[in-house]
Amino acid sequence: MRIHHLFLALPMFLAAQEAPLPKPTPHHLAMKRMEGTWDAVVKVQMAPGQPPMVSKGVEVNKLVPGGLWLQSEFKSDMMGMPFEGRGLFGYDPALGKHVGTWVDSMVYSLANPTGTCKDDCKETTCYFKGPGMDGKMVTYKEITVEHDADHRTMTMFIKGKKGAFVQNMVIEYTRRK
Repeated sequence: MRIHHLFLALPMFLAAQEAPLPKPTPHHLAMKRMEGTWDAVVKVQMAPGQPPMVSKGVEVNKLVPGGLWLQSEFKSDMMGMPFEGRGLFGYDPALGKHVGTWVDSMVYSLANPTGTCKDDCKETTCYFKGPGMDGKMVTYKEITVEHDADHRTMTMFIKGKKGAFVQNMVIEYTRRK
């Protein structure tokens, strides 16, 4: 397997000898604001009209390879069970979109969010497919808003059967000092 990776990397290495290494774009530079340890309050809406289930968590983010990617680790106790998730997020100039991957301890599926941002990337909207509460694949929408340097909110929605997005989770983050 490692030899396979070397063969894949060789053409990129040779091309890098001729072309300059990629430089972070303003989208990449905005990710630096997410670095650090964040305390989280997670509110999950299990059913319409019911009070949300509330839990606490911790997210640790750091920029990796040349500042082009943000590595995220999240741990909490969600719905009475330990929860752990990992993500890798960046910006693909060729696609003109924010891209990422996400895996966690509650689903078998790999999520690949893609989306856009506005206001110097202080608001990001991403979409991805994943299993719904019934196990069938649905479309999710995540909107993350930075309120200031130490506070942000991520709101997740699930696309319903009639096509409208319904809020199912809110995570409020506070930067740990």
